[in-house]
Amino acid sequence: MGIWISPPVELQPMVFLSCWQVMETDDGSRYFIGHNMERGSGRASTRIVKFDPTTRRGVTGSGRIYELVGESGADIPANYLWAVTCAQTGTSSTDVSSEYDQPAITSYRPVAPFVAQLAYEGRLGGLTAKIPATGQSFGVRDPEDLAELLFAKGVRHGYLSFSHFDRIGNPPEFVDLVRVVEHRLIQLERGLPRDAN
Repeated sequence: MGIWISPPVELQPMVFLSCWQVMETDDGSRYFIGHNMERGSGRASTRIVKFDPTTRRGVTGSGRIYELVGESGADIPANYLWAVTCAQTGTSSTDVSSEYDQPAITSYRPVAPFVAQLAYEGRLGGLTAKIPATGQSFGVRDPEDLAELLFAKGVRHGYLSFSHFDRIGNPPEFVDLVRVVEHRLIQLERGLPRDAN
């Protein structure tokens, strides 16, 4: 089971955690661990700075935002990662997840939107999208059609990320296509029809 450094906050400002736990160390610091829904891997955060029980979102020392999805649980890769972290730092911890569990509320809250990764091959119809959490991939000629497919699968405005943006041959063209996808996602969230051509 491999362990790797998380991407910079600028590239991954938000993480959705399912099967999550909140661990408190000897010094009273608390940390999120759980299943990263976008990457499909175990995750452990830096120290929690603040937490909003209404939105189920917490900010950590790195500035990253974590949203707790559903009820607490256990993720084997995350627990392994946390055990290694504690062994390396010589600390022990206690599971305080029950303080953050709100089954009466989470059962009525919608599941957090999925994150879609967009990529572009620089040719007609070369805009593609992947939803890592579900393993689904989409490639269509019209970015508005792509937006509608993503929306139907649970992707919302503001939940788009870009794979290997530095390798894209025509960044301005890609940005224009992304704007079309985002615009249509906003329309769909508001129940609006497509713009008239």
